[in-house]
Amino acid sequence: MAISRERRKHPRAKAKWPVTLQTAQGVINTEIHDISTEGAFIRCLDPLGPAETFKMVINIPQSDRRLMVDSEVVWINSLGPDHSVTPRGMGVQFTQISGSDRQFLSRMILNRM
Repeated sequence: MAISRERRKHPRAKAKWPVTLQTAQGVINTEIHDISTEGAFIRCLDPLGPAETFKMVINIPQSDRRLMVDSEVVWINSLGPDHSVTPRGMGVQFTQISGSDRQFLSRMILNRM
């Protein structure tokens, strides 16, 4: 049995944070499943297409701060057989985030690990 190694450069934390996606097709309200300072996995039954860009507002629970992030879809999972086991959604990378928002996000992620 092969040992799977993590390929991510930045640690991710599990999170169920509400997000609002502002896409070319309209607004989508959903949630983040896990997050790093560079990207996130967003749960949604009908993911956007690869390389699609959008603006995202991340609402962090127990905080009055909302993060405004430009993002791009890197990969999608739209065919998971069981949404509770393999959540449908998309992996996104943050293409534009302010330095202060990235520092705040880093502290929030470290608190969840």
